[in-house]
Amino acid sequence: MGTSERKEREKERKKELILESAEQLILEKGLDHLNMDEVAERAEVSKGSLYHYFKNKTDLVLGICNKATGMLSQEIAKVITRDLSGIEMVYTIGATFLNFVRDHPEFFRSMRFFDNLKETSQLDDSEYISSCQSNMETSFTTMVRAIQIGMQDGSINSSYDPKELAVLLWSTSQGLVNMAYLHQNTPHFQLLEKNQIEVTGMFESYMKLIGQGIATEDGEITDDLKSIFETEKD
Repeated sequence: MGTSERKEREKERKKELILESAEQLILEKGLDHLNMDEVAERAEVSKGSLYHYFKNKTDLVLGICNKATGMLSQEIAKVITRDLSGIEMVYTIGATFLNFVRDHPEFFRSMRFFDNLKETSQLDDSEYISSCQSNMETSFTTMVRAIQIGMQDGSINSSYDPKELAVLLWSTSQGLVNMAYLHQNTPHFQLLEKNQIEVTGMFESYMKLIGQGIATEDGEITDDLKSIFETEKD
């Protein structure tokens, strides 16, 4: 390995260490309390080195968002390679999204941060904007492809426009995933507890409701969907 390759690997290793340190602090203290001084201390790098990789806190959080959306996009893309009907792919993509958020709440916080910044000038200074957007668009395209596969194999009603249906599914699932996030990470959010609603059961009901609306008679899934949620967390 040449000198330039070693330097590049060391640069990437240090950047990943900074990201991991920031992720840990977000889990411990929350995104609002993320502090660049503490990130530098946790990562054991100088402040100058930290600012060499990330211009400011916004840039750092968007770096986490880039990592998060890339990971999620890869996990969703794997669903298309599995031997499933289109309607099963749609269910599994939804479950993949939910499980990802429950396993990585710090990543979801960075994704919410990105969404909230989309209309501000703060986005102009970060190199991670286009890659975050590209990763999200890739996930959306995968959902569209799953719907198209379902229409081709007869498991999804072909009277819908695939892109419009994907937008509908993506937006409604975002709301449910956000509620699951609040349930797991926000102590004052008591809506589910007060109504004795369990997250996975709620998502199963949503999937069944969606299935009744878009699945053909041949594609309707009547089996228990619980196995789809492989990393269930309450």
